[in-house]
Amino acid sequence: MKKNLRNAGLVSLTLGALGCGEPAQPPAVNPQELFKRDAVSADSLKGEEWRKYLDAKELHRAWVPPAESPWRPFYKPTLIAAVSIVQSAAAPVAGQATLGQESAAGRFANGFNLSDAAVFVDLPGEQSVAWGAVLRKVGVAPVVAINNWPHQNGLLRLERPLGALIYYASAAAASPLQANATPAFLLERSRLGQKGYVAASKDFDNRFFHTSTDFPSALTFKNRGINRIVYVNPRGVTPGSEEDDLNVYFTELSKAGLQFTYVQPVADNYEMALVTPGPRETIFTAVAVQEYRSSPYYHHHYYHSYPHYSYWHTSYWTRSSGAWGGSGAYSSGSSGSSSGYSS
Repeated sequence: MKKNLRNAGLVSLTLGALGCGEPAQPPAVNPQELFKRDAVSADSLKGEEWRKYLDAKELHRAWVPPAESPWRPFYKPTLIAAVSIVQSAAAPVAGQATLGQESAAGRFANGFNLSDAAVFVDLPGEQSVAWGAVLRKVGVAPVVAINNWPHQNGLLRLERPLGALIYYASAAAASPLQANATPAFLLERSRLGQKGYVAASKDFDNRFFHTSTDFPSALTFKNRGINRIVYVNPRGVTPGSEEDDLNVYFTELSKAGLQFTYVQPVADNYEMALVTPGPRETIFTAVAVQEYRSSPYYHHHYYHSYPHYSYWHTSYWTRSSGAWGGSGAYSSGSSGSSSGYSS
């Protein structure tokens, strides 16, 4: 433990020298401050079986793709694991906006051929979960990709998608999936938060971003008979409406021959259009793609420009790992491994 603290201090000093400031120790989670808005007393099946899913392992079993599924390595158990910390106050969350998405998702699921398509649902997290629950009913495998946890001082209100996962857990568990089911990746639209905001000491900076390795490659998709990508997002059906951290990945898939359909939920319906993603300026383009993975320039420039995506999250996860039953109990790495759970 002393060795880990020395290492943390060294990293903090290094980042401070780069102008990032000293990372602050965030306060402990106070679950009583969470789940106050849109909490309901019954789950989506109108029962109280949701209480069973206040156990992180049970919630995991309800949502994890089958062990033999090719999409399981991309499932992120991080948010689901957080229920262990907040279970004393956790409750199902189902606001009007979330319930409204069920209708749009149902129309889409019944009107769009998904047999050769992978879906990326990039809505506010609880709405993405609603889409995942509906798509699961038609045989699509929802893959939770929300890779952080809630806190009363969090910049992201991640208790909302967590509450939605609890709300739909019974229905998800009642809808068994085939191993070859096509995937629907459930994203948190607000994950980048206020992109120019530097977190204050009172904030718990639970923003995060995705890299291309968080999702399957073009070859993986094609080997599974997937030739199309459907991107569900609130911003529009035009190029550039994908979030910044998806632009490079989507461009790579497009260059590899995958076709894209962008879908925008509208009221209880949806609009869609064929789109060809292409390179554009994002908050990440200050660093050349080839330098992203290995160059010392990346570590200096990226940490300096975007400190809210660097040390603090990794450090806090390391310090808090004991709460999850040991550092190997739940993995939050980019591969999304969930080896700490059994199915």
